[in-house]
Amino acid sequence: MHTTSEDRETLLIPGPVTIDTEVLTALAQPVRAHYGEAWAEIYNSTCSDLAKIFQTQNTVLPVFGPGTAALEMGITSTLAPGDEIVIPATGRFAQRLTEVAQGAQLTVHTVKVEPYKPVVLKEFQATLDKHPKTQAVALVQHETGIGLINPVRELCQAARERGILTIVDAVSSLGGLEILVDDWGIDICVGVANKCIGAPIGIAPMTVSENAWQRVDNNQTKIAGWYLNLATWRTAIENRPLHPHPTTMATNSFEALSVAVNRLLSSGLEAAFKQHRSAATRVRQELCELGFKLVIDDAFASPLTTAVYSLEDMNVTEYMRWLSETHGLLIAGAFDELTGKAFRVGHMGVASENTVVEHYLRATRAYLNITD
Repeated sequence: MHTTSEDRETLLIPGPVTIDTEVLTALAQPVRAHYGEAWAEIYNSTCSDLAKIFQTQNTVLPVFGPGTAALEMGITSTLAPGDEIVIPATGRFAQRLTEVAQGAQLTVHTVKVEPYKPVVLKEFQATLDKHPKTQAVALVQHETGIGLINPVRELCQAARERGILTIVDAVSSLGGLEILVDDWGIDICVGVANKCIGAPIGIAPMTVSENAWQRVDNNQTKIAGWYLNLATWRTAIENRPLHPHPTTMATNSFEALSVAVNRLLSSGLEAAFKQHRSAATRVRQELCELGFKLVIDDAFASPLTTAVYSLEDMNVTEYMRWLSETHGLLIAGAFDELTGKAFRVGHMGVASENTVVEHYLRATRAYLNITD
């Protein structure tokens, strides 16, 4: 079992995750310079390892910032004001993609999606056919607001068949769900360090295909600024091999990410996927036995986040507070129409370990006055 600080809550939320001692130790080391031969070796090696998690031969850029920054960078570097983009309305984070696109002055076409259901391929294809000038699609693989997985592979294939740029938000799924960037035809894919990979907050790795780089070159009227501009990053890579990023990199956060990535690859991606699935299955089965109902059907439920309707007359806020104060476990509330009516349990990182899962379930039984 990974060890964590005992004076903090264990995070059972959809990110950030509780970071174990080995990764924290890397974060606490003396600060390293963000340039030079030693730094470039660490930087390039870690980017190569991240490419293995993305399953890609494409360029990997570890953007210093949140996942939204990297998504905005991908959108604004490849598209220009007035360009058309299709975004399925699958939840809160698809809505964020829409707001980013609108902020970039793009014309957004929405694919309507049935509540708490994934994108339907035929509806997606029909929207693309209806808007033949579409330049790009933006998709969320894992909607953490409701614990839903979308069929990214099929959707990207449909877009690529039409020559449309594909942008995938894998912020809450990278390292926890299968994603094959090259095989699935994903042009821009964005993850973060602080969810399934189990590293600190602050770095958003992203991949960029040759097709996307061509869009950068051809996009003379893009509104990307300087830092969040793929062209700026490429210039640094090409011209400064010992300082292969535009600005100062958060070296300690990056080295902690390197430790987490190395451990993930050493244990194997499939082993990590299996552990997440096992944790989710255990939590879903037990909560159902206790009388709870799940928001998302098993057929497309996430193995990384479980959204659960509260029991009748149950005070969700009180339940969450009790878990925190009595057992040091932090779960998440729900958004929008589910606020106060549901809660979410994350299965990322340490929260996927069997001992943590069982601790949460014992605590929930105790809250309901149920004993083994």
